[in-house]
Amino acid sequence: MRLSSVLPVAPVLPVLLLLACSDAAESPYSFRGLSPGMSLDGLRGAAGAAGTQLECRPLVVEGLSVDRLCYSPDSLAGMVNVVGAVTPGGSVPYISVREAMTTPAAYDRLAREWGNPDTAVGSARRWRRGAWMANADTAADILTVWLSDTATEARMAVASARELRMRSGLDTLALFTDDQAVLDSLLRSGQPAPRLAADLTERPAVIRCGTVGPPPHLTGVNGMAIVAYVVDTAGNVEPGLVRVLQASHAGLADPAIATIRSCTLRPGRDAGRPVRTVIQQRVTFTPTR
Repeated sequence: MRLSSVLPVAPVLPVLLLLACSDAAESPYSFRGLSPGMSLDGLRGAAGAAGTQLECRPLVVEGLSVDRLCYSPDSLAGMVNVVGAVTPGGSVPYISVREAMTTPAAYDRLAREWGNPDTAVGSARRWRRGAWMANADTAADILTVWLSDTATEARMAVASARELRMRSGLDTLALFTDDQAVLDSLLRSGQPAPRLAADLTERPAVIRCGTVGPPPHLTGVNGMAIVAYVVDTAGNVEPGLVRVLQASHAGLADPAIATIRSCTLRPGRDAGRPVRTVIQQRVTFTPTR
C-alpha cells in the first residue's frame, strides 16, 4: 500500500462560453454517439457501434422515474463499457461510459468538443450546459464519462453508492461518488471553514501515515482509492471528515479511510499562519507476496 503526494483541490474555472448560446445551452452533451434523453434503441445502437452489447435488469431509484439498468456485462479490458438508466417509456436520462486510456486522445476530444470545464477537481472535470451536465474522470488510466441532467445525476449517485454497500459480493466493483458534492460538503464543515489547498501559499504535506491493508479477498489486486479530507491547523486529519471520492474496488474504501485517518501532516499555511485545509490523496494498494 502506497500513498501519493497530496493532490491539491483545484479552484473553480470560468463558466463555459457555450452557455451564451441559447439553443446549444439546452442541448445534452454527447460522447461516442451517446446522449442523455436518447431512446433505449439508440442506446443499444451506439453501444454496439462502440463494440459492446447491453444486458438489462430491474432498477428502482427513489425520486427517479426509471425501471431498468442496461449495462455492458463484460470487463473493461480492451473495450468500452456503457451503462444507462431507462425510464418505463424507453428514454435514457442517465448514461455512463468507461474506456481504457491508452492515449490522452479521448480526453482531448472532450476538451475540443465541450470547451473548458466549469470545474476541475483532482483528475475529474465537470461541464454544465443548461440543465445538462457531464462529468469526466481519468483516474487509474481509465476515462469515465457521466452524462445526465443535474437532478438525475444526483439521485443516481446516491443510489449507486447505497447499492454497492447493501449488496454482498459487490465490493470488487469500482466505486464512484459525485466528487463536487463531496468537496462542497467538506468546504462547509466547521468553523473557520477550511480552505482549498490550491489557494494557500504553503500546501499541506504528509509527514507519516500508518499502513492499513486491504481485506483478504483483495490482497492480490492492484488497486487505488482517491480520498478527500480535512487537515486541521496542527496537521491532524479530522477523523469525521474523510471521504472516498472513488476507488478501483469498493472494498478498498474502508482501508483507504483508515490509512488517511492515521496520517500526520505539515499543515497548510496562508501568509505564514496554519489553516484548516481540504485536500485529496491517492492511496495505492499492491498485491502482497
